Amino acid sequence: MLDHRQLSDIGFDYVLEKLVPFSPFGEELSRRISPYKKSEREALTSELRNVSLLARAFEAEPSAFSPLARALMQLKDIRRSVARSREVTLSDIELFEIKRFLMVLESLSAACDALPVVKELGGISIFAMPEALAVVDPDGMRAQTFRLGDNLSDELRNVRRERKTVDLALRSLTGGAERERLMAERTALAAREENEEQRLRGGITRAFAAHSKKLETLIVSIARLDFALAKARLMVELGGTVPQILPETQPGEPAAISFSNMVNPLTRALLREKGRGFTPVTISLVPGSTVITGANMGGKSVAVKTVALNTYLALSGLPVFCEKAELPMLSEIHLLAEDAEDSRGGLSSFGGEMVRFNDIIAAAAEDGPALVLLDEFARGTNPHEGSALVRAAVRYFEAKKTAYALITTHFDDVACLAPVHYQVMGLRNADEKALEAALDGAAQEGGGQRHRLLARFMDYGLFRAGSDVNPPRDALKICRALRISDEFMAFVQE
Repeated sequence: MLDHRQLSDIGFDYVLEKLVPFSPFGEELSRRISPYKKSEREALTSELRNVSLLARAFEAEPSAFSPLARALMQLKDIRRSVARSREVTLSDIELFEIKRFLMVLESLSAACDALPVVKELGGISIFAMPEALAVVDPDGMRAQTFRLGDNLSDELRNVRRERKTVDLALRSLTGGAERERLMAERTALAAREENEEQRLRGGITRAFAAHSKKLETLIVSIARLDFALAKARLMVELGGTVPQILPETQPGEPAAISFSNMVNPLTRALLREKGRGFTPVTISLVPGSTVITGANMGGKSVAVKTVALNTYLALSGLPVFCEKAELPMLSEIHLLAEDAEDSRGGLSSFGGEMVRFNDIIAAAAEDGPALVLLDEFARGTNPHEGSALVRAAVRYFEAKKTAYALITTHFDDVACLAPVHYQVMGLRNADEKALEAALDGAAQEGGGQRHRLLARFMDYGLFRAGSDVNPPRDALKICRALRISDEFMAFVQE
């Protein structure tokens, strides 16, 4: 799967920062996000259904979830003490934390009962545990403390009464044999009191331990509820949707990976800071090879990262950021982008890239359908050999059908080998007169903003192109737009 650097690069860390559970249990699940395995389709679809139900309910009435949020925020992680209750006698502090947890649980249960959507969630059941609370709150006062009351045993009541009498007598004595005798008696009484308290704590611990497994199961439900609610809030905040996970198909009936009007939240946010908008990406992949062509600066890499991000989110049970998404379960997501230099092994960038590529094709052949993303593959060698390697990659994945391979390139005579070809719009639809006027204005002001102005005229959307269409010739147009030296451009033209 994608490593941490790649996840950060495609924008996953940005999405993760927006995912804010309320409880320590939800936070733990958010730190352990990973794609579901191919055998876990049922669990994934159940999780996505829960997210969808919660998102619709939250969007309709956010304030209705406030009591639930407050209760989740008050929960502390008591799992260690709960597990210890089956092995040792718990301390007063541990028993207090469990008591407080069970008191908050009453509020949490009431908040869930007030939300009809919670009863529709799969694999989640939230309920109070009054019997367990009665064990750790024997006087039933619901006080925000834990103390063994005098009424728990005659021995405890008597020893405390005797100790109080001795303490009162000691107040009137400043020294002498009588004070020494009373001090010795007080020490003995304190030992008796501690022994009785330890015996009572042991009984309470054993009685609570009978409920411990049930509470641990309940905490799993609390974690799932909190985590699913965090995903639902993320979905509403960033404008996502829930993907449809397609069932396993029969041989010869391949399922497609398809995204309609897909965005990358990180890139969209960065563009907004510059006063620009993100052009949504619509794409459909089938087993074999799909090629994206376009000039540099045209948005091919953005499209690849957007596909990688949303596929990873979908397979991890998170909302995706598009109008509609459908995809099957996949064994892996492989991304080969940027230089793959392995300096420790003495490999060049190109050598490192080819070693990683070899690992990818081996994994795809062994584990079944995977998503393979090759961004400007083989660009680290000379154009003639690089072009041959890209063409070979397209033919290989198309012949093997072991992966959904998306390959970007600016080489000619590649798209003709793939059944599906997309091209980046680039400057295809740009108003040349408006572009010239804007760039002339920037030149008069010093020209420092020319590349930013050019980006405003770029269309980063994809369109379906014929397999016989070569990459657009935008490179020279971009150079002229950036006002590269006329003298140099004359040599280029020649």
